[in-house]
This record gives sequence, structure tokens and C-alpha cells, in this order.
Amino acid sequence: MKKLNLFAVTTILMLVPFLQSCLDDDDAVYSDFTIATLRQVEGADDYYFGLDSGRKMYPGDDSAIGNFPIVDGKRVFVWFHQFEEQVPGYDYNIQVVKMDSILTKDIIPLTEATADSIGDDRINMTYRWVAQGYLTMEFQYYGTRNINKKHMLNLVYNEDTELVDEEGYINLEFRHNAYDDNGGMLGDGIVSFKLDKIATEMETAKGLKIRVNSIYDGIKYYTIDLETKSESKSIPTAQQLKPSSYASGTNY
Repeated sequence: MKKLNLFAVTTILMLVPFLQSCLDDDDAVYSDFTIATLRQVEGADDYYFGLDSGRKMYPGDDSAIGNFPIVDGKRVFVWFHQFEEQVPGYDYNIQVVKMDSILTKDIIPLTEATADSIGDDRINMTYRWVAQGYLTMEFQYYGTRNINKKHMLNLVYNEDTELVDEEGYINLEFRHNAYDDNGGMLGDGIVSFKLDKIATEMETAKGLKIRVNSIYDGIKYYTIDLETKSESKSIPTAQQLKPSSYASGTNY
């Protein structure tokens, strides 16, 4: 982990549309919050944060996060302060206050042999967007919030159906196995799924169609049109997200 601390400048709060503080007053020490992908700089012992909007944040001071593993392509939650001084080639220069990993998984096949273990318990998908080579979803689920009772989440393609349907959508299913931990409170979470296994299909497909066994309405289908995947309006703002729910006390 590098400890650059290159810029002796005063930290200020810069209000920009997608990097607004969304934390409660008790968490006011963290000025801003966002979701990002770690990107290593080619040919250098350095990295930056690739934002889902397409912008880039430079970690001008990351001393607060110690030996947090920097892995290219890793999805993370980032709490930060923004520096006034700019770094050439980057949209933002920040002091990293805290980082947490986002659950990130591959797409897997749904087969007769794996159907029981994958499960199909009820779950809500509240936000969904494609960016940085991932499908990211915010979801809601019922559970006791006991960290010893882990739920399992998967994005699957059904081997018994065509991957791309007649309308040009890639058919996927968001699956949830609660392992009988269905009671308790309604919780929130975020998960990212790598899209590299369907990259070839995405080159010509109209979009993604995702089946979800929703909590209140049963089976629902959600679409994401790929031609609009880069539009910032499809990405939730920081104020719409709930970092305290995602980063502590989770059981998925």
C-alpha cells in the first residue's frame, strides 16, 4: 500500500452531483461516499478509483486505510474527503478515509443439479446498473441479521433456456438462498456481478433481462438497455444509497 500524501493542502467539501454526503449525522466524519472499482495504473506501482459515472479519483492520501489489498478490478465502497488541488489526468483528488469491499461474484449456470443449492427465496432489487464491466444491484431481503446465518446470492443463466431471447435481451436470474433465515427485519445490501462471461453476447444484445422472485409481487422481470448503460441517470446518487446498511452487520 502506497502512502503518497503528496499534497499538503486543506481538505474541503466539494458538492458534485454524484458525490454528495449520504451519511447520518453520527457518521459526519466521512464527508463523501461513493462506489468505485480499483484500477491499477499500467506500468506503475499506483492505482486510482474508476467511478461508475466514468470519472476517475486519485488517492492523494490513502494512509488511513493501512494495508487494504489493492486488486485491479476490485469493487469497493469509498468514504473520502476531497482535496482542492487537482492531479493531471484525474477528475478528483481525494483523501481516502475508509474502504470496504463489495461482494463481487461471477455469473454461474443454473442446472437441475444446482437448482436446490442456488435457491429461489424472495428478494427485492431496488437499483440496478451496468458500469465498469459489472452489473451492480442494490437489494432488500428479510433475515435475522445474524452474521452467523449467511444468505447466498447468485446471478445465473438457465441452461434450459436460450441465453438471448427473441427481443435481443440476455436472460439472467437473480437468485437468493436464505437457508431458512426468512424472518426478522428487512435489510439492504449491494452486490456486483462480473459480466465478462457474457461479454460476447453483450456486443450485439439489446440489453439484460433479469428475473427476480420479489418479496411482495412474486416473479418480476427487469430490463437494462445496454445502449444507455453509461448514462449517469441510471446510477443511484450517493444520497439514495445506504452505506451503513451495506458495510456493517451484513449476513450475505
